[in-house]
Amino acid sequence: MSRRRLRLARRSVAREPIEAELGTALPQDYKDFVRIYDEGEFMEFLGIHVPACRSPHVRFEAEVHAVQKALLDDEGLAYPLWPNPGGLIVFGKTDFGDYLFWLPHGPPENWRVVVWGRGLQKFETFDRDLTEFLAGLATGEILPEDFPEGMLPCDHLFRPSSEFPSATILPSVDAAK
Repeated sequence: MSRRRLRLARRSVAREPIEAELGTALPQDYKDFVRIYDEGEFMEFLGIHVPACRSPHVRFEAEVHAVQKALLDDEGLAYPLWPNPGGLIVFGKTDFGDYLFWLPHGPPENWRVVVWGRGLQKFETFDRDLTEFLAGLATGEILPEDFPEGMLPCDHLFRPSSEFPSATILPSVDAAK
């Protein structure tokens, strides 16, 4: 089995613990996205969190807790955050400090994307699932208020982390324990 296939097989198994920890299944389009693309950078500025990822900066398990702690004290939030019932679940972030969340209402296939813009410090909801949202970004159909206007064209629509010029992987927080 190739290294990539072995890594992807591990990712498939790694989703189960995060789903157990969250107390919910994750949307199928997210599972398919992670299975097909693995870890990397979308449109040169956006990362989707991946279970059991080598990089602590996009590891789903670490990020869901870090973002919850970072925004927990903000009393002006328009939405509750996980682990509160119906609380937003972070699944990605941009190089600019914006976060992408799921709004977990109903079954996972009905979850919608919510973007928290760091600059404007507010939430913007999109009536799309993850892959519809990413497709809308790639075509220019969607442009969240806090995202840069000059995103398109970009040199790499998606670039796996293995192709990053200086792919230095820092030890995980979990490994230091």
